[in-house]
Amino acid sequence: MKRFLSLLAASLFLASCQTDTVGVDGVDIIAEPVIALPIGDINLTLDHLLVPDDSLIYDDNMNYKLVVAQDSVFSLSVDDLISLPAQSPATSSISMGTIGVNNVNMSTDITLGTVATDAGLTTINSAHGSNAPFPTMNESNIGTYGGGGFGTFTSASFSDGSMTLTLTNDWPTLVSMGVDLVDNTTSNTILSFSLSNAAANGGTASDTESLVGKSLPNNIGFKITSLSSPGTGLTSVAIDTADALTLDVSTADLAVYSAVTALTTQDISNDTQYVDLSTGGSEELRELMFNTASFDYEFTSTLAEDLELGIGFPGSDKNGIEVDTTITIPAGQTVMGAISLDNTILDLTTDPSQDHSKLPISVSATLVGSGNQVSIDSSDALDMTFEMTNLQFGHIKGFFGTQTITIDNGSVPLSVDFLENFDGTITFSEPSISMDITNSIGLPIELALDFDSYANGIASSLNGPDFVLPYPTVLGDTETGTLTYDNTNSQITDVFTLPKDSIVYGGAVNVNHDTTTFGTENFVTSTSAIAGDLLMELPFTITAVGLAFGDTLATDLNLSASVPDNMEVQSIQLFMSNTTTLPLETTVALKFYDANWNEVHMETVDLLVSGVPNANGIVTAPSTSDITIDLSGTALEAVLGAKSVIAEATMDTYNGGSDPVKLRTDATIGISLGVQLEVSLTL
Repeated sequence: MKRFLSLLAASLFLASCQTDTVGVDGVDIIAEPVIALPIGDINLTLDHLLVPDDSLIYDDNMNYKLVVAQDSVFSLSVDDLISLPAQSPATSSISMGTIGVNNVNMSTDITLGTVATDAGLTTINSAHGSNAPFPTMNESNIGTYGGGGFGTFTSASFSDGSMTLTLTNDWPTLVSMGVDLVDNTTSNTILSFSLSNAAANGGTASDTESLVGKSLPNNIGFKITSLSSPGTGLTSVAIDTADALTLDVSTADLAVYSAVTALTTQDISNDTQYVDLSTGGSEELRELMFNTASFDYEFTSTLAEDLELGIGFPGSDKNGIEVDTTITIPAGQTVMGAISLDNTILDLTTDPSQDHSKLPISVSATLVGSGNQVSIDSSDALDMTFEMTNLQFGHIKGFFGTQTITIDNGSVPLSVDFLENFDGTITFSEPSISMDITNSIGLPIELALDFDSYANGIASSLNGPDFVLPYPTVLGDTETGTLTYDNTNSQITDVFTLPKDSIVYGGAVNVNHDTTTFGTENFVTSTSAIAGDLLMELPFTITAVGLAFGDTLATDLNLSASVPDNMEVQSIQLFMSNTTTLPLETTVALKFYDANWNEVHMETVDLLVSGVPNANGIVTAPSTSDITIDLSGTALEAVLGAKSVIAEATMDTYNGGSDPVKLRTDATIGISLGVQLEVSLTL
């Protein structure tokens, strides 16, 4: 100011050096100089407007974008899809039941002399060695003949079988007779046979009776209850008292339910049992591989002989060999142990009544005969208890059913810190949501994702497609892939028209949703899982309307103090020269405040004209403008007395916010500010 006054004084001095004389008494000389003050230059990049944070990045092309990543927004494990039912101890029994035994053959001879003596037929004994007529006979209860045990049995009660008694007649006359099989100890009759018309000299007659329900002791005999013959009449025949009636016993299909006997080695059971592994739903398990598993057993025998018990798992594969073993169970003993099923593949499809989810266990029992007389009974049994323990499966194959699993609702933090400086609406033109999928579960799963943003309680929905997740088709493989929602397949631009109160996600996965297309062959391993990682990218290709930004330009302002007392401010001009490559059209409201922060004046200025973007939304040439604001009257007084100035900018993208533009790191704003005071000086 001192320099300005010096220049003003010098100019007045020069003006007085004229050849004419002028009187100045009673005349005010007024000078109207101009005070021009540069305020300063401001050069801003987009970084001055955007608040840095971890989500706001820029790519190699210097284009800004907002990136939000969240791991495992949804995940599925094996347990979410299928689980093996809890295994409880199972019991079973192999009953001795009826036991097949060897057939028996025995023979007894009864001579003519013995019968004649017992029947009191003295004429026959007298005729021994001569030719004489054979007398007529019609005798009863002659006597009991033979004796001893029945085969290897000390005693036996039969559940099946028959006995045939055959008479061979070596007498010289036709014979018919009744014979009872009796207990020699008690004389009780066991069976009765009728043998009719056995011809003379070698003729035969036979009768068969059932042994079912009959018990035989160890001492049996044949009681002749009746004996008849027509004799030879007047015809003489050779009489030999050594001629015999031969009784031959044979049996068929013998089976006992109780006996004291010597047993032969024999199979008493050969069966396949099935452990039901059904889950109770529509799942169909076809193959199960255990990393670790134990088949624990306890066998208790009440049998009188040793058992060899064969335990096997039909269709199993342990290192290329089917699992089976033989266990010896001593007579009347209990045996405990375990069969390892570690690293064993089990076939669950062999049950004829159900081709899935049934674990076959073959059980064969062989009774080992010692040759000793032992007591046996049909109630004798092998009691079995078994349990699958220490189960850790390696893989499961089959069909895991059709089911829908809900994805729990969650939220995605969308921290857009730079918006804290703005009011208004931003629409991202090229947003995308991608889901990186890692999947080792071998079955088709459809992802139905719900993704909504909210503003003032009103939802904007993604309405994107349902995707079939990539999945492996080879056991043990893992597939990866990316699912993408963008403005070509969804309403994503509505979701990301900011600001928004919140962004939430949810939905469901549909397991085996289309068996017609994808079939029913599923598999999992013990470590199979699905993970979906979320990535949201919002490139700053935007349209924006009404972005409001405010900042303080000056405090402790005191323009009036810069004017000397002998000067009076006539007018004020604000000069602004602007250059920008931002694709933003900016209107600025300059608000002036007094010492008490009362607004005393406001000027609205179209400060910046957007740089013109090319077809890619990029401003390639700057836009410039020069603005002059004249203040006078009350506005002048208000500004001279103002203590603070705040600038509030309202910005739209190019063409009134209708054309998408790109915000780049190299976008700049240049503003040169100056003030010109026109003052008057009275001399």
